[in-house]
Amino acid sequence: MIRNILKRDMKRRKSVNLILFLFITIATIFLASSVNNILVVTSSVEYYMDYANVPDINLVISGDSEKEKIAEWIGSQGPGVEEYDYNTLLSLIKKNVTYREDGKDKQLDFNGGVYLGTMDARYCNVYDQDGREFALEDDEAALSTSIMEGNGLKEGDRITVHVGGESREYRLKVKTKDAAFGSDMVGMTRLLVNQEEYARFAAKNDEDMIGLYYIDTSEADQFARELNKQNYFTVLNTVEKDMYTLVYSFDMIMAALLILIGICLILIALLVLRFTIVFTVEEDYREIGIMKALGLKEPAIQKIYLTKYFVLVCCGALTGFAASVPVSRQMVAGVSKNMIMEDSSANIGVNLLCTAAVVISVLLFCYGCTRRMNKISAISAIRGGHTGESFSRKRGLALHLRKRLPVPMYLGMNDMVWQTRRYFILMAAFCLSFILITIPLNTLNTMQSKEMAGKFAINPESAAYVADIEQKGESSIKTGRQLEKSMERVEDELADKGYKASLTGIPIYFFSYKEKEGGTQSKIMTIQTVGGNTDYMTYQDGEAPLLEDEIAFSKKLLEENGWEIGDRVETEMEGERRKLLITGTYSDYMQMGTSARLNPEIDLKDEPMFDCWNIMVDMKTDRSQEETVRELERELPGYGWSTAQEFVDGNVGGIQNSLQNLVIPMTGMLCGVIMLITLLMERLFIVREKGEIAMMKSIGFRNGSIKMWQVLRMAGVALVSMAAAVPLSLISNRWVLKPIFAIMGADVDIQVVPWQIYGVYPGILLAGIVTAAYLAAGKIKKIDIRELNNLE
Repeated sequence: MIRNILKRDMKRRKSVNLILFLFITIATIFLASSVNNILVVTSSVEYYMDYANVPDINLVISGDSEKEKIAEWIGSQGPGVEEYDYNTLLSLIKKNVTYREDGKDKQLDFNGGVYLGTMDARYCNVYDQDGREFALEDDEAALSTSIMEGNGLKEGDRITVHVGGESREYRLKVKTKDAAFGSDMVGMTRLLVNQEEYARFAAKNDEDMIGLYYIDTSEADQFARELNKQNYFTVLNTVEKDMYTLVYSFDMIMAALLILIGICLILIALLVLRFTIVFTVEEDYREIGIMKALGLKEPAIQKIYLTKYFVLVCCGALTGFAASVPVSRQMVAGVSKNMIMEDSSANIGVNLLCTAAVVISVLLFCYGCTRRMNKISAISAIRGGHTGESFSRKRGLALHLRKRLPVPMYLGMNDMVWQTRRYFILMAAFCLSFILITIPLNTLNTMQSKEMAGKFAINPESAAYVADIEQKGESSIKTGRQLEKSMERVEDELADKGYKASLTGIPIYFFSYKEKEGGTQSKIMTIQTVGGNTDYMTYQDGEAPLLEDEIAFSKKLLEENGWEIGDRVETEMEGERRKLLITGTYSDYMQMGTSARLNPEIDLKDEPMFDCWNIMVDMKTDRSQEETVRELERELPGYGWSTAQEFVDGNVGGIQNSLQNLVIPMTGMLCGVIMLITLLMERLFIVREKGEIAMMKSIGFRNGSIKMWQVLRMAGVALVSMAAAVPLSLISNRWVLKPIFAIMGADVDIQVVPWQIYGVYPGILLAGIVTAAYLAAGKIKKIDIRELNNLE
């Protein structure tokens, strides 16, 4: 009997059952793929660091004059040292690495320095795109994925390395995933060759050698403190594993967005699923009442409906489970571009658990709805769950107060006011969709703002920027004196072309600071402006350091060391002990928000630099940065000219391109999801309102007027949802996006472009909702006046 009842029900109510099947499938896809992705991306950086065997501490030294002394200290006195290894890199300049394009030599375009290296250490391993190890022949080399894609290079292309008067051509064998040096935020790109080729160059260019100690220690913080006390003059920087993790923070913006998208889709799916289950069960109240009148007990009735929904949910959930695996892989594809991530299919058990959760949830919803039958009589059930009595005053719009309002609009507005609870879930789903589309847009607008450029210690108002000013065949700039001479040469070259320009460079040093004698020393990235523009940087508290005994520290550093504005710190520069007064504090992205800004008066021309930050070009011009850069590239093609935005893009990696590529597909996906929700919901509303629609037809309403009522009602729900989404999106900016940007060390105001956030993109979603409602309302013309018998 149960089988015959279910068979007839499936045939009789095909549309409602199909709607339920689709919602169960969608809910399973969203739930399974999103939960899986959340588990994968939240552990992705840690997984990548362990996979590549990144050490607890990476010690960077200049040359090898103190190599044995440092190695002896690490092995015998280094706190908690378990194991260590050593290898070297050879510093190059970008002009010394070229490739052929259109018959011309072109230099690689990227931010930071390039270093020739090999894979002879047990740490900081490098892999191909599939996470496999590889070997290089004498004529082969390997570069990171971001550098190759940024320069339009592919596997099999050839590059030429010029070092010390010798040139060698290599075929690019693989695009690498380099955990320690593959992120653009590191500023050190490894060009990998085999050991024999590396030894050929290293033997003739030992002055450009950089040593790397890879140290595993159980006491990383104590090791760093004790190392600073040794005062090794060749130690350039100490990088802890946590720092390598932080440099992937901008890559993790995509991961964070995936998590937010997943959470929102899960909420949408569960809200809509519950509404659909409750709605369809309530539609069966009449049949349930008849069965009760015929003598069937509540457990028997529940068994029928639980069996029906069990069959539906199993079919829908299994379909959703099969689709969730490829959907999950596609969603994390953008995040895994620069990292090796755990295969989402490895968590197939998570997908199964989520599928089981959907099955259990649907059956619980169904059980809860049919359980209400125990409290009402058979007659009430036959009447659709209503008793026929209504003593309370109903909410609604007074018709006599709105005489000029078109009837379809009045009906739609009255439905929303009178039956708010019915539309609440639909409003919540729409609201989440509107908020979801603002998140990548606000992220993108923030990353393209002038404030963002200023957080990288450059003046966003400069006319242009130049990354490398060394001449081809030269070694990299090593001191402030060399930097000044090179900037003067470029200024003269610009003057010869008719440009009256002033260049400002930012040399980077690493100095140890302590507050008092015997205090803890901290080796800190220190920048100093050299040139004509030294007063463009902004400060949160205090003032810029101007005098020779003044310095400013980032807010994060002051908090970590317990320093305050007005305190004095001690340091050693060019062999001279100095006491410097802290005059101000700021936040930026230099060294993950832990840097110092030195006054421009101290003469450090002969102090060895770690690197030189981008050089700003200031001159009077009416042209935009883009136009200026194009013109300078024509006049002086030997330099890497760029705009502020290109400079920021180069430091944060391909995240902006990923976001730009995400916006349109995400808009299309959300539009498709809410169109499907609207279409299915509208079909359910029409099924429930057949009696009312038949009555309206009987008193002379045309199909077009009734359709307009349905469409305007759905549009009204969408507009109310959009209005509610505005303050909620501002809250999400404050509590979701701002903390993501703050991970890198700087406080950034989230940028909102009103015409985008409150106009174009919500308008696209609204157009989709209206279109779906109109298409679904086409069923109205098939409703016959005889359906008036179904009116309660």
